[in-house]
Amino acid sequence: MIKIVALGVVALALAAAPAAALDINSFRAQNRLPPLSSSAMLSGLAYSHARGLASRNRLDHDGFRQRMVGSAGAENVAVGCADEDCAYRLWAKSAGHRRNMLMRGVTSYGLASATAENGRRYWVLELGN
Repeated sequence: MIKIVALGVVALALAAAPAAALDINSFRAQNRLPPLSSSAMLSGLAYSHARGLASRNRLDHDGFRQRMVGSAGAENVAVGCADEDCAYRLWAKSAGHRRNMLMRGVTSYGLASATAENGRRYWVLELGN
């Protein structure tokens, strides 16, 4: 009887545990693609753009070509997520953003967020080399 109760407790604990957080490399691994390296440069570019989005209170890709000069790459933007797991899950549900995260030929990424005065959080993912 004790074994059955113990198994029940373990099953309940597993059922209540949140799903593993999604990030770029776990998402790529799920799709049999190699991991990307975190890039301080791309993270800086992502942060700069996230701050710009937050100050403008809108999503855009203004200046993307200038940010990624000399590198093949892509950019995902989002608003409203409290954490990066939410942003990645949002992008994974969108065909274009999903395609960016599964892009072949990129080796690095940078992720950043910034919060607007109204409390909305903006996210930017830069993918490149």
